[in-house]
Amino acid sequence: MANERKAVVGRATELAALGECADTDALVLVSGPGGIGRTTLLNEFARTAGERGIRVIALPCAVDEERWDLFRAKAVVEFFRNSFAEFGSPDVLESLAAITRSCRPETYESARSRIALFTDLVRLFDHVRAEAPLVVLADDVHLAARPLLAMAAARRAGCTVVATAGTDVGPAEMSGLADRVLDLGPMSAGEIGELLNRAAGGRLDASVAPALRTALGELAGNPAAALALLDRVRREDGLTEVVGRLCLRNLVIALPAEHDLVARTTGLGDVAVRLVALAAAGWFGVDELPLFAEAFGHDLADSGAVVDRLVAAGVLRCADDGVLTTASPALADSVVGTLGTDGLAAVRRTFAVHLLRSGSARPAVLAAHVARAGTALSPDAALVPVLDREAARLLRVDPALSARWYRAALWHCPAGQDHERLLWTVLHLLVRVGDHELLAEVVEDAVRAGTGNRYELAAAAALASVHIGRPLSGAVHSALAGYAETRAPLAFAVRWFAGTPMRVSDVAAAFAEFRIEPCAVVDLAEIEAIRAADDNHDVVAMFRLVLGDEYGEPASGPLASCTRLLRDYLGGNWQSITSHARRLELDAAPRVAIHDVARLLTAEVLSSTDHKTAARWLELVDQDCALPALRAWTELGLLYRSVGWREAAELGWAAYDRVRDEAELDNTAGLRWFLARMGYLEWTIGDTCALARVHAETERWHARFGGTGLHATERIVRALAGRDGAAAAEAVELLRGGESQAELMRACVTAAYVGDDPATWYQEALSIAKRLGEGWMDAHIRRTMRELGMAPPRARAARDDFSDVELRIIALVKQGRTNRQIATAVRMSEKTVENYLTRLFSRTGCRTRLDLAAASLEGRLVAQP
Repeated sequence: MANERKAVVGRATELAALGECADTDALVLVSGPGGIGRTTLLNEFARTAGERGIRVIALPCAVDEERWDLFRAKAVVEFFRNSFAEFGSPDVLESLAAITRSCRPETYESARSRIALFTDLVRLFDHVRAEAPLVVLADDVHLAARPLLAMAAARRAGCTVVATAGTDVGPAEMSGLADRVLDLGPMSAGEIGELLNRAAGGRLDASVAPALRTALGELAGNPAAALALLDRVRREDGLTEVVGRLCLRNLVIALPAEHDLVARTTGLGDVAVRLVALAAAGWFGVDELPLFAEAFGHDLADSGAVVDRLVAAGVLRCADDGVLTTASPALADSVVGTLGTDGLAAVRRTFAVHLLRSGSARPAVLAAHVARAGTALSPDAALVPVLDREAARLLRVDPALSARWYRAALWHCPAGQDHERLLWTVLHLLVRVGDHELLAEVVEDAVRAGTGNRYELAAAAALASVHIGRPLSGAVHSALAGYAETRAPLAFAVRWFAGTPMRVSDVAAAFAEFRIEPCAVVDLAEIEAIRAADDNHDVVAMFRLVLGDEYGEPASGPLASCTRLLRDYLGGNWQSITSHARRLELDAAPRVAIHDVARLLTAEVLSSTDHKTAARWLELVDQDCALPALRAWTELGLLYRSVGWREAAELGWAAYDRVRDEAELDNTAGLRWFLARMGYLEWTIGDTCALARVHAETERWHARFGGTGLHATERIVRALAGRDGAAAAEAVELLRGGESQAELMRACVTAAYVGDDPATWYQEALSIAKRLGEGWMDAHIRRTMRELGMAPPRARAARDDFSDVELRIIALVKQGRTNRQIATAVRMSEKTVENYLTRLFSRTGCRTRLDLAAASLEGRLVAQP
């Protein structure tokens, strides 16, 4: 039904524990930090208790309650007045009338009247409990004037009392008196992901939850913080739909200003905000507090007290060496955001200037804060030696940070020999660490200043442009164009944004001279790597082959997204393919060849499970795109899975003229996949003449280009054309040590078609298909096996292999619980838990708790009899 209620996410163990305590004479304390879900758990328990016929009295505490009402009699009266229909028996009404008469401040001024009021409250709870089992809930009991007295009457009457309190504000004596304490810890990554997806109507892309969790840092398992962050992202239009799913527009995410921790931090004033701003920048600790207080005119003792409060609240972390860091990037960004861009620059400039004037700061600390202040500081040649020296010292430990310190030295360095040296160092180091955004900024500055080697600048500009997905600016292009030495890298960038597919030879022609160390003699392994990079259109691999260790793979940007997608496709991690593709759709404009690679691979992956969405991805690629073999291969896959083999083969031959023409121009991306698919189609149809033609074409292309991929394809088509089991087995061996799991799966299917031991080959192909999530191929193999009289392996649900107790223990292991905690949760001895785990290890083949948890999370946990 549309309005059917969904169960709460997570907390099954805690709910079970509360359920065990219901209808018992017990005080249960549920504790946890703010936003961890105490109220949600209490409400769900109230609902489930009601379904069991247990009556529930909810008496949540509030900050604006009368502090004189120690027994919270007013809250009791209000509840029963609002629940008159359910609790309006004569005995209850009589007790309620007595409580109402006594519920005033002067009642608490004498012991006699206090005792009388307390007796009336106990009598009231006794009357209700006599009619049916009773649970009394006190949410946020730490807000009460006297938490223990607030629960005392219900406790004396023998009710089940469940109270919640914050970890950092709940009174210690409550834990000591409680019969049971449930500490709510962080929710798991999967639970937070499910929670966020529900809040977004089930439409979030799989990449959104991990990005939000990363932004939350140590708050990643806090459900309220996660939902607050999602809410802010949605309110600020930070989500956009890409092919049916909601994706983040950018990854700069801050908690809303009204979040409790943000409000508590900003409520501490300028001292707290400035401390968070400097701690977020790094290289700031307790040793720098005196300098901080002097720089901003704060009292040192007050500054230290604020640090203590921020650490206690979980806003800052203090390492053993006194270094302060922020616990949550999203929290820090929100707090620092209150300064504004100019205000933040002023804080960084003020602190850096004071470090300079004091003369007492450690050189590394000085370098870090001068670098962070950036262009907010006026150029000062006196800073160059310390920045240069500290950047060199840091180079081996943290080259990315070293690059930024060298960049600061370059900013402060006047024109001359040192400036040219620093510029050369910065350009090459930024390429090495993959910081292409900063690389583009450095090139712009150098071109504006008229400094630097023209080729070095042109190569760096083209590398930055391609990696961040922005064409060269007019100023950079016009300043560097017209020189013979800049022609190749600038032309590469122009061709890239025109959508031209690239090859290793193109990259070498443009960027080989940027490499510091000359290339070694090319061996057979490198020739094979070059062929694979060209065939897969793996541009990052092309750059690495040309630039060697001087090239750092990008962590962000369009090339990073495409590379992850390509490697996940080849390696068989197909679950993440669509997220990478959607990220790439958002990453850059104009669209270039890597966008079509990503779209086509995504369509191929989805063609076996979601034909409609696969077709949407295919439609994003023009019929006359620059990758005709890859597009035709993808379209054939959709067609034979939905319409028929013959129609797909006809389409393949119609597309082959253009595929052949592009291959003659050395554009081989997807060629081997296309030829293999054509071979399978013609073999299935039974057209031996057409199959022979496919084999002849495959032999021709292999003779021309070589490479393991085309060699394996030639062996596969030969095996199909001549029912050659040895050729099929050779193809499997060629691919077994390679990177493409999908090709290996199809080679195994070929060996099953034509070999002497089809069952063994089908088994291997099925295991790969299952790992890939290739539903169509899985079903096709099983159907073929049944037609041949073979029994395919029975698919079993993992749950059927384990008892309910074992499943619960596995779930608790995944949550990181100790044996003692598991024993408490499942109500058995610690020794019994150990015995269960020993049997689980034996039956599953897992050797450790980590293996058990990982296998369960990945859906590969199967027990042997």
